[in-house]
Amino acid sequence: MSIRKILVPLKGGAQDKVVLGAAARVTKQLGGQLTGLFVRPDPTEALPYMGDGVSGQVIEQLLDAAKEGADAASARASASLHEAAKEAGLEVVKAGGPLPSARFYDVTGRQDVVISEESRLADLVVFAEGEPDGDQFGGDALEAAVMNAGRPVLIAPQDGFAGKLGGTVVIGWDGSVQASHAVSAALAFLQAAEKIVILCIGEDEIEPERGARLKDYLSLHDVKAELRLVDRKDRSTGQALLEEAGALDAGLLVMGAYSHSRLRELLIGGVTRHVRGHASIPVLMAH
Repeated sequence: MSIRKILVPLKGGAQDKVVLGAAARVTKQLGGQLTGLFVRPDPTEALPYMGDGVSGQVIEQLLDAAKEGADAASARASASLHEAAKEAGLEVVKAGGPLPSARFYDVTGRQDVVISEESRLADLVVFAEGEPDGDQFGGDALEAAVMNAGRPVLIAPQDGFAGKLGGTVVIGWDGSVQASHAVSAALAFLQAAEKIVILCIGEDEIEPERGARLKDYLSLHDVKAELRLVDRKDRSTGQALLEEAGALDAGLLVMGAYSHSRLRELLIGGVTRHVRGHASIPVLMAH
């Protein structure tokens, strides 16, 4: 799968620089277009909850203040995009334009809804590992892109996506539909990698056939991979996955997201939730 449109939700805060730096490097190397998306809240949606006792003058002042705050945040987000594009050598365009390039969108609406809608026509959505409001790894916006829009997401750690595409890529493989979608979405990264390791994590004796089939599939895309069967022992699968990726000095982890329901992940934990909360390397996820 070629990656052309790389969507980056922005908030106008410090985290924008982290995610834009990573996305710009990926955009440059893959020859795509970085699309920065700033979603401003619609203050009129709060009007029905203000009550009949609020005067028109007060409402007008509140709407003006909300617009001023959104304008300032949008300007900061746009400035961060232009700065990242300049550092990566990307031309900032209004529409269309040459590749690689970058562009900026300012849209009004509810963040998770807008991101879900915009993600449907994106090849990859990039998030930073933390958000200014304290949500880890994209919060509801990331889940909207993965679950509602069904798009692959790349989570960039605080130090960004260092260096060029390449190095070691680890695939967390369990044979699920989610993992297969992640592999398809990551083909451009896999084809640029120096080393690829398929990790099948389980208990005691692990059936190698499932991983061998993925290895054979990748070979048809001119991607050479090695297979490792790992006993997770007393570790959770998420913990084992991150520890094994760390031991391999991986520069990217590819995995399926939410093989179980989000409610189950919230209540009893899960691989996706653990990785989102503990990863220190870039992670490409798909549902």
